[in-house]
Amino acid sequence: MKSLERMNNVEKGKMLADLLPEELPNITLFISKEIERFLKNEEQNKSAWKGTLITANFWYSLVRNVENAIQKCGSRLHTNHRWFADQLFDGYNALFTIHCLIEYTATTQCNPKLKLGIHFLFDGAEPIHTTKGDK
Repeated sequence: MKSLERMNNVEKGKMLADLLPEELPNITLFISKEIERFLKNEEQNKSAWKGTLITANFWYSLVRNVENAIQKCGSRLHTNHRWFADQLFDGYNALFTIHCLIEYTATTQCNPKLKLGIHFLFDGAEPIHTTKGDK
């Protein structure tokens, strides 16, 4: 097994799924609610967006990418841990997914074990690594 520092986001997502598979429906439900919240307030958020490394248009492309993955894969994300990780944690999509996970930890619905796992794996995460070319 790789050390945590050498793992990319897909590997961390798979580890989270492997450790707490019963939480996958709750995670995807929360991400779906976050997608809905972002899309409902898209114009307002875009107009208030301040100069950051990530533009509002780029952020919303991530929101839509993750939304499409959840709609396309549905409940299969709950049972196939590799698919869960590949669809939600690959490339820049991981930015939005990790944002949602960190937000989820602040809710009362988040299982304490899941909260610890999310913070252990993703809080203060290094820059996003893609799976292409990672060894």
